[in-house]
Amino acid sequence: MDKAGTSGSMKGKMLLFVAFLIICFNLRTGFDSPDPLLGTIEKDMGLSLENSGMFALLPVFVLGVAAPISPRVARWMTPWKIIFWFQLLAVAGIFWRSWDGVAGLYGGMVLMGLGMGIAGAAIPGLIKHQFPGHASAMMGVYSAMIGVGSAVASGLSVPISNMLGGWRFGLGVWIIPILLGMLVWGAYFLKHPVGVLPRDPESSGRNLLHSSKAWQVTIFYLSRVGAAYFFYTWIPIFLRQRGMSYVDAGFILSVAMFAQLPATLAAHALEKATGGRGLLIVMAMALAALSCWGILYLPLDWALWMAILFGLATGTVFSRGMALMVERARTPSESIRLSGMAQGIGFTMGAALSLLFTSFLHQGGSFLTFGLVYTFFCVLGMVSGRMSAQPGYV
Repeated sequence: MDKAGTSGSMKGKMLLFVAFLIICFNLRTGFDSPDPLLGTIEKDMGLSLENSGMFALLPVFVLGVAAPISPRVARWMTPWKIIFWFQLLAVAGIFWRSWDGVAGLYGGMVLMGLGMGIAGAAIPGLIKHQFPGHASAMMGVYSAMIGVGSAVASGLSVPISNMLGGWRFGLGVWIIPILLGMLVWGAYFLKHPVGVLPRDPESSGRNLLHSSKAWQVTIFYLSRVGAAYFFYTWIPIFLRQRGMSYVDAGFILSVAMFAQLPATLAAHALEKATGGRGLLIVMAMALAALSCWGILYLPLDWALWMAILFGLATGTVFSRGMALMVERARTPSESIRLSGMAQGIGFTMGAALSLLFTSFLHQGGSFLTFGLVYTFFCVLGMVSGRMSAQPGYV
């Protein structure tokens, strides 16, 4: 499986893989669990519509701020320790958010976002080091587990809050799987300390801001973030405007999210079947744009099928985009730096663009305007994705 950091025994390999799955599952649960409970939180905390919108968008910006910090932390802490200790910071953030007032609601979200953002940005470097022969496939697993965690958190938050007696428990319960993941993660690396990432002074001195390949990967990630948040913000609204019930519109959105999961796992094989990553990215982005137009203009009976196609397309894009962070870097430490740059700029600028276009649509935008803006994100992703998929390193 790898050349560094494992014991060579099947038991050791399985423990590392299980720990990796749990860690990836937890990366977005804290962010997605509040969404179904937002209406209840608004009433209980007395939030205005603007404040609740800020609460919903805050995680994206915090992830963007956190990601570039990870390469700096990696100068004096190994990736497995970054992932372990900064998840503990996320646990503190979730606890504060769940059992304090308005200050805790926002402050806890920031603290949790910093913890998960810094930990998540270190994962490509750890994959590059621990799974050098299977890095691309493991990034597909990474992407799929993030999707599973998001879907489970979104789907179970309301039932859990009802069962335990309030939204605070519905948010706080996600501390448990994080602590479980930390337990398994720590158990493996304490027993196999040879997994320490070696220092790479030559790579650490290279400024990625001067690398055209790094910018290609970053712009591709930006287009993915912008397209995803823009779509998930507006599609339920437009479906309701077309006459679909609130419940059905939410169901269509859930279908799109769940449809991403098989695509993230199959993307590595699809890449080989279609003749290369660049072509696969172009095809997936084109399918995302076409299915978006279909949801907007085709009869509502088609919405379910369009949502499935959309999820398959975006799942493929996410998986292949994340794989670029390990394949366009020469070393594990360089992979962490590329991840920090791409996710840092991608999350902040992608969310900012999405917010800008959202504000524009609030002024009376139409289906046509939305479709054109979404197509802009997709075309940007096609061009930057095709370029970043070409051979070369940052």
